[in-house]
Amino acid sequence: MSIRPIRRTAAGALLLGFAFATYAQSSSPAGPGLVANAADSMFMTHATADGMTEIQMGQMALEKSSDPKVKQLAQRIVDDHTEVNTKLRVLAQDKQVTLPVAPPKDAQDKAAAMTNLDGTKFDQAWTAAMVSDHQRTVARFADEIKRTQDPKIQAFAKGTLPTLKSHLEQAQQLQGH
Repeated sequence: MSIRPIRRTAAGALLLGFAFATYAQSSSPAGPGLVANAADSMFMTHATADGMTEIQMGQMALEKSSDPKVKQLAQRIVDDHTEVNTKLRVLAQDKQVTLPVAPPKDAQDKAAAMTNLDGTKFDQAWTAAMVSDHQRTVARFADEIKRTQDPKIQAFAKGTLPTLKSHLEQAQQLQGH
């Protein structure tokens, strides 16, 4: 079992993060928006980390899974979370929030543990991880919509929540089969 694909995926995610950070720094608007409060900053930080984790896990499933339905969901997760994280980085730049550029260590550890799984065992573990991760993320976004007073952050969360719920529903359907 080669760890090369995982290293490539991690390196790609890291480079993508650096590219977004560089873009955000070089394209700041003439007048930045209001600085986010601590709770909104924490939401954006967690949402970015969650998104990077989902991208990493989705790329892993694209490489390791043999189930076309798992691969279809994995591709959708990679595409959607890449788009969401791009929007979030622009919002964070406007709100003067520094975001992480790599998935958190616990997510990297979870991905590393899954590299030893193959076939049905991988698909089951991956699907369970997607259900768990998206349940947490959906709850985080729903809480932010209720809590924040910032109209831009609220609009971002409201606009993203349906996509996250759809990911969760698809993962739950896969888990049920």
